[in-house]
Amino acid sequence: MRNKNNLDKVVEMLTAKSEELIEQHPHLKKLRSEVDRLLSTAPDEQMRQEILDIMFQAGRNDLHAQMDHLNGLLDALNTK
Repeated sequence: MRNKNNLDKVVEMLTAKSEELIEQHPHLKKLRSEVDRLLSTAPDEQMRQEILDIMFQAGRNDLHAQMDHLNGLLDALNTK
C-alpha cells in the first residue's frame, strides 16, 4: 500500500509539472494532445513504452539533424 501511495504522489507531482510546462510553453499543447492520443490507443503498458521510445528517438534524431545543420553553417562561416 505504501508503494502505491508513493507512486500516486509521484504521478501527481509529474502531472503538476507537466501542466506548469504547458502553461509556460503553450505551443506544446498540440504535442501533448498527440502523445495522449497515441498512448490512449496502446493496448498495454509495454506498447505505451514502445510508443514513447519511438517518439523520443524521432525527437533526438531531429535534434541531431538540426545540430548537424548548424555545425555546417558554422563551418561555412569559419572557412570564409
